[in-house]
Amino acid sequence: MRVDELALSQAFLPSLARVGIHETGQLAEYDLGELLRRPEFRSGVELYELICELHRHGLRPFSARGSHVQTERELEMFRLRAVDGLTLAQIGERVGVTTERVRQLLKLHFGLGGRTPAAKRRPPVKPRPLTPANGAACTGSRG
Repeated sequence: MRVDELALSQAFLPSLARVGIHETGQLAEYDLGELLRRPEFRSGVELYELICELHRHGLRPFSARGSHVQTERELEMFRLRAVDGLTLAQIGERVGVTTERVRQLLKLHFGLGGRTPAAKRRPPVKPRPLTPANGAACTGSRG
């Protein structure tokens, strides 16, 4: 299938052409992490659009298990990481899995590893001191 047959934004098609991708089958030659590092796709929005459109057609070239169709939860995890730049821990909290499971799923189903450009653009999160008000457990007793 030609990528211009997919319902992609007209602004995105030239980016795919610059990389030399004209057929959906060519996407299997890339992993998403590699594409996210390219300037054409750095925002992640375009690749999320591409994945959703491929998913709609039952195509899954980025999955390590080629027969696996990504679930809505996995697609959301990709969006949160690649587009919004959330940390693995933040994604895990939102979808109800451990940080390690988020890492495993993003690697397995999207070939995504390491920090994405969107994650690198996010300001670092400053750790808050733990207090009883924000969830710290009280240990010992005073008296």
